[in-house]
Amino acid sequence: MSAPVISLSDICLNAGTVPILEHIDLSLETGHFMGIVGPNGAGKSTLLSIIVGLVQPDCGHVDLFGKRLHRLNRHRLLKRVGFLTQLHDHSPRLPLRVRDVVAMGLEQPFSPLWKAAQAEGAAIHALKNVEMEELADCDFRDLSGGQRQRVRIARALVNRPALLLLDEPSAALDSKRQNQLFRLLRRLCDEEGTAVIMVEHDIAAITSYVDSVACLNRRIHHHAMKGEQIPEDVWHDMYGEHIHVIAHDAACIGCASEKDAA
Repeated sequence: MSAPVISLSDICLNAGTVPILEHIDLSLETGHFMGIVGPNGAGKSTLLSIIVGLVQPDCGHVDLFGKRLHRLNRHRLLKRVGFLTQLHDHSPRLPLRVRDVVAMGLEQPFSPLWKAAQAEGAAIHALKNVEMEELADCDFRDLSGGQRQRVRIARALVNRPALLLLDEPSAALDSKRQNQLFRLLRRLCDEEGTAVIMVEHDIAAITSYVDSVACLNRRIHHHAMKGEQIPEDVWHDMYGEHIHVIAHDAACIGCASEKDAA
């Protein structure tokens, strides 16, 4: 049996005496699509940063593709990982073509020269996945917020990663583009065996596409597989007693049927 694509073992992180993450254990197999939900400040983005080695945990360890992640092998292991950070509203200043922004997701995208055509083809393929290939030669600064986000997604996809980490990828996208993105991710999991971890706030938007949902607020309160109901007390533990849980669809992850809700 092959090793998990990723395995997190007893991950803990503190800011002084304040716990940020507590005893996180997770593993993901090839082709699995996992959503992570939780309130602001729950540690979702921090967890992704730990996975790619940008933040060192106080305890525990990360295994990627069956290898313990550490300083000496980080660069080699991350060649197979695509990472989309959270969107921040900073206007770009450099005059870059869209295709060049996407190519930055490749290792040594502009050299050696004999690889230029290969890099060019990979960038255009990634742009086609997000329906942005017609704007490949446009100045990235001239794009709308939603278009820039789709280019950033293409950059995360350009190296055809085995593991894809996405921090709120639907930010700045309208509902149509959100659904297109989630369908694309589902297809990559099913057809190419890509493992995906996606941080999202709206469980209702992702529930038809993901295989599981991890409920995170400092620790994993619950990890629900497809067809499993997330207990109401989990939502209260994560968001507080003031919330009111409304069921939408018995087929979705975490939702109760009308009978159960009653």
